Amino acid sequence: MNVEYDIVLTWGSLILVLGCVVVLYFNKHKIQYWSLLQNKKRIEAANCIVEKDHIYFPKGYYFKFGYLKNKDKLPFSVINEIRTNTFPITARINTNEIVFLLGLDEEKCIQLKDQANIILTNPMDNWSLICEEFLDTECSVELKERILQQLEKNGIHPNEVAQIKKHIASRMLFRTFISWEWQYYGQFDVLKALWFLNSKKYWWTMDIALRTHKKQ
Repeated sequence: MNVEYDIVLTWGSLILVLGCVVVLYFNKHKIQYWSLLQNKKRIEAANCIVEKDHIYFPKGYYFKFGYLKNKDKLPFSVINEIRTNTFPITARINTNEIVFLLGLDEEKCIQLKDQANIILTNPMDNWSLICEEFLDTECSVELKERILQQLEKNGIHPNEVAQIKKHIASRMLFRTFISWEWQYYGQFDVLKALWFLNSKKYWWTMDIALRTHKKQ
């Protein structure tokens, strides 16, 4: 009788544990879906619009630390280049700041090029390289070595890369845990992860992002 009772108790415990695992699994995915949905809505609300002589941000600019701190219009005259290889697409302005052009696609970039004579570029994306190993995909030793070599060419030496990764690792890995992102992280993602964001952190990311250009 005791043996039968123990067997029933054991199976009952296993079923309870499995039930908890299933609940946690679905709750995790529910949280992930809700988080992604809310993030998508926030980003879409910050989409920009190309006007006659400027780029307009109807809801104001996403970050409040640079040129667009108290502005909702980005004049074509301050744009040095449009970087089409980042996500979102970005503009380098006043030689020292990256502005994120949410909602801008390739067609609108070509429109900007023709309309305002703004060059389209495809420079090395330093933040994407730094964040490669935080994506939900395998990052081999060989790939890490190639990335370090590429970054060093832009003046970001291995010791500095290690310090940067140490600074952002826990936050970026948490983002990956929530989103399962496996394709791309860039400066925009890093800025969103650096809560609570301040002016010092904002311009720190700019310095790293623009090392490519400074070396040219």
